[in-house]
Amino acid sequence: MVKNQRKYRGKNTLLFDCVNKKRLKYSDNESDENYVKFEELGVIKNSIIVIQKTEYNSEKYILLEIKSCRQLVLEGFPLRIENTEKYLTFNNPGTDEAYKIQILEYKNDFFEIEHTITFPKEILPKRILKVDNKEVLVMDRENRIWKTVL
Repeated sequence: MVKNQRKYRGKNTLLFDCVNKKRLKYSDNESDENYVKFEELGVIKNSIIVIQKTEYNSEKYILLEIKSCRQLVLEGFPLRIENTEKYLTFNNPGTDEAYKIQILEYKNDFFEIEHTITFPKEILPKRILKVDNKEVLVMDRENRIWKTVL
């Protein structure tokens, strides 16, 4: 990822002008009932901007492709799986949310979510051990290993 070099344009607002003349606006809200903060983190794959959306009890990541204004909301920060065009996200859940893993693939100049794995509340993942085309291995906080088939 190439780190963001731009700063906010205007007070607490991110503005993006897409090639198709559409303008996208992400505005912070610091009120108690609707708190949200947006931060542009950087660019991946030459034209996809990564934006972090922080709310009171959760954070999401938005992938924004500025040529066509396509957006994809992710549960966690996208990390590339070595030697592939696949990416993985691992969320930092709020109090009432479950842990999730999303597996993405980069196709047609953008990302698609291929799989979403939601863990039962009693499994508290600590580390992802293996990801391939068929399975995901995860270690929990009690050092037990869990396997899920894709």
